[in-house]
Amino acid sequence: MKLELKNIKHSVFASKETFCYQGVVYIDGKKSLYVSNDGCGASDNLDTIGSIPYSIIEELDNWCKKNLPKWKVSFDGSDAEEQDTDFEMWCHEEVNQFLIRKELKNKLTKCVIFFKNGDLMESRYKVKKLGGVHMNHFKINHKNTKLILNEMPFEDALKHYNEFLERTE
Repeated sequence: MKLELKNIKHSVFASKETFCYQGVVYIDGKKSLYVSNDGCGASDNLDTIGSIPYSIIEELDNWCKKNLPKWKVSFDGSDAEEQDTDFEMWCHEEVNQFLIRKELKNKLTKCVIFFKNGDLMESRYKVKKLGGVHMNHFKINHKNTKLILNEMPFEDALKHYNEFLERTE
């Protein structure tokens, strides 16, 4: 089964305990569910589209629990307990990845993002959008920098960015 969450709209100011968002879930390329959350800590709202039966929600939940990696959490500082990834958790992780992609795209237009001694660094310029002159200036002043995210295909840059974020959690 191929799941995709598309047409995501996120509200920063309304996200209190959870993401305040809405989106459309596609199952194997077919528009199947509307999903949303008001951001106040309650569960997601799910509505099927067209003739999709409401039972698909339970099927999706079971499929996610069976096929997606488990995750660990500790609420009281003790050893983390392993949890199933249910459909709602999948949706929230998709929103999280959407926001990370958006953040990285924004940063790549305004600053040079690079790694130095394993740390993610930013070199900002007071411009709306970086140009070749800024990259040349950066390279002249940082000759030993090997990993510059701005020079990579976006998906590769995102992979490095996500790996760094996971390491620092």
